[in-house]
Amino acid sequence: MRKLSYPGRSNVLAQNGMVATSNPLSSMAGINVLQKGGNAVDAAIAASAVQAVVCPSATGIGGDCFAIISMNGKKPIAVNGSGIAPKKANLQFYRDNKIKSIGLTSPHSVTIPGAVHAWCAMHEKFGRIDFKEVLSSAENFARNGFPVHEVEAIAWKENEKKLKKNPNSKKLFLNRNISYDYGEVFKNIPLANTLRVISKNKIKGFYKSEITKDMVKTLNKLGGLHTEEDFYNQKTLFSKTITNSYRNLKIHQCPLNSPGLVVLMMMAMIEKLNIKKYNHSSFERYHLQAEISKICFEVKEKIFGDPNFNNINIKYYLSDKYISSLCSRINKNKIYSSKKSYVTSHPETIYLSVVDRDLNSVSFINSICHGFGSGITSNKTGILFQNRGVNFRLEDNHPNSIDSQKRPLHTIIPGLITNKNDETLYSYGVMGGQYQPIGQSHFIQNIIDYNMSVQEGLDLPRAFALDGILNVENSLNDKIVKKLGKIGHKIKINKNAIGGGQCIKIDRKNGVLIGGSDPRKDGMAIGY
Repeated sequence: MRKLSYPGRSNVLAQNGMVATSNPLSSMAGINVLQKGGNAVDAAIAASAVQAVVCPSATGIGGDCFAIISMNGKKPIAVNGSGIAPKKANLQFYRDNKIKSIGLTSPHSVTIPGAVHAWCAMHEKFGRIDFKEVLSSAENFARNGFPVHEVEAIAWKENEKKLKKNPNSKKLFLNRNISYDYGEVFKNIPLANTLRVISKNKIKGFYKSEITKDMVKTLNKLGGLHTEEDFYNQKTLFSKTITNSYRNLKIHQCPLNSPGLVVLMMMAMIEKLNIKKYNHSSFERYHLQAEISKICFEVKEKIFGDPNFNNINIKYYLSDKYISSLCSRINKNKIYSSKKSYVTSHPETIYLSVVDRDLNSVSFINSICHGFGSGITSNKTGILFQNRGVNFRLEDNHPNSIDSQKRPLHTIIPGLITNKNDETLYSYGVMGGQYQPIGQSHFIQNIIDYNMSVQEGLDLPRAFALDGILNVENSLNDKIVKKLGKIGHKIKINKNAIGGGQCIKIDRKNGVLIGGSDPRKDGMAIGY
């Protein structure tokens, strides 16, 4: 139980269904779908579609998604809705054109959007109600407008210059050349029209239509290599989750090109080092967490990539021998000097969780990469394109080097925890770009090792080691921060919060759903 004398949120409890997202309008849309007879998949798509409208800084139909779905008492499955690179986008093209890096607002940063394909494929496989009904709330908010929420308004302001660079984005997303402020009403009528087409024609409506032609024409005019064939070639991948045990529970993650394997590695190291013996808010915990992050990111950035282009033995990277070798690099009183863990980019995202009355669960994450993605909006459709291509490297023989129809090493990862019988206990996720593997391991430990409620686990102060800097939140105890600096960590106090997150716990004993939503974002958990 939380201390009532301190600011904070109560956990949300319900028995019939629950939706937890980073925007109240999205959460309510998901609940409405559940109450109309939709299942967890219907509600997750509906909630994500609304966020694609009301949170344009972080997500949209021009982006990607991943999901873990647990339906009808069967083993959870992973859904990969990440986009491919254009067929013409190989390393030789960049060499020939003397392009040494992919810019954040370059058309070359735009990979084929995978989210809509995944929404449609998920709905076709598991959906219960009509797809038009699923997308109706998103279309309504796009057509009739919505008030911009506080955290979204901050992101809008921070990306004002980016939006001014593209004429379509400037016209659509700026109000008299200024970003929309908290409380102002924003409409995206071209996007509403696009959503209506998708609701009727599904995959063909986005990937084989006039909408496709408009997206290709927009990108080609700016120098993009995209073709209509690239859009036709986009596919959603359904597979088994990858798993590892932790304290007699099973952690489920999406396979590569998602970085879910990094979460499993981190949790294996946490268990091997027995970090739970330290207080949850101790110097030792935050230091060891930072060291684990640096070591695992070295592996991720040096070795991992699209498995269709690389042979990666997952069992090897989770083996006791390998995990022990990683742990051997850690010293409780010194910092590990990491030179190979630098990342290509550090983007943003949205995450949501849904559980329905039958205890079907969906852990879902959708993103356009950096704030307002590439900043490029299509001519007629209201679609803002992601810039996920910046996660590729332009290096010979690197597993994450760009190639024709290759998927980049991603940052977005949904999570799920089950018991040994594969019954879902926690559907959870953490936002914040490259922070996500660290954030997940931090949160899992909070709820499993330190017996925190889901809301307490989300609230606890965060730190994040990236590219030689240890980012810490203002709320972290000053004595801990000073001690971390004293042993060699280069400290940066973040002006904003680190990441966000949602979680729904299924209390099977009492038949109750328990939800939490991160106060670092605009959202909430809602149940009924």
